[in-house]
Amino acid sequence: MRLNNDKGVTLMELVIALSLSVAIFVILFASLRLAYKSQDKGTERAEITQRIRILNDRITWLIRGAYPFMVKKPDLQKIYFEGSGDRLGFVTSSTDAYGKGPEDITGLKWVSIYVGNKGLQIREKVYFLEDVFDNNGGKEYVLDPTVKKIEFQYYDIPEDMKQGEWVNEWDSSEKKYFPSAVKVKISFEHKGKIITIPETTVLVSIQKKMQ
Repeated sequence: MRLNNDKGVTLMELVIALSLSVAIFVILFASLRLAYKSQDKGTERAEITQRIRILNDRITWLIRGAYPFMVKKPDLQKIYFEGSGDRLGFVTSSTDAYGKGPEDITGLKWVSIYVGNKGLQIREKVYFLEDVFDNNGGKEYVLDPTVKKIEFQYYDIPEDMKQGEWVNEWDSSEKKYFPSAVKVKISFEHKGKIITIPETTVLVSIQKKMQ
């Protein structure tokens, strides 16, 4: 049966043509959706990689600049380096060349790295003018608001030993030397998920005993 005349199309041909059009449309839509998801995942991976690189580079840069400055008072002698499981403080020569504050102009500054209620925070002080071991004062800024946790460990090699061990605390009133390395592990939130960065080990070049 013809719809109109001999030059027309049959009903079956019309149904087949419509079916093929729908199938092609479905395939194209699925391909576009898959491409969009792949692009979205690629962008997300790039964002996470970039964040990890910035965090690792910044903290590594600060720790590698650790400087052997010592408090010398009648009732107190200790190295300006103090660490716990979730906070690290030390004098560093890694200063901002474009900074206009006294913390950067002096060429050395005390930095304290920790996670507060605003995320990963850094407190800077002029090390010879303020009580650096007090967790107040100085200049404070947020390095990354998405960081939820930071963990530190310290590699301790006493003078009379060839091998050391990782410890969770570094009390500079007891130890008159720097740790050989600092291990850092960071966890941050991304789109409702907690991502833990593989731990980074930063070598500390200053290892001699301080007098």
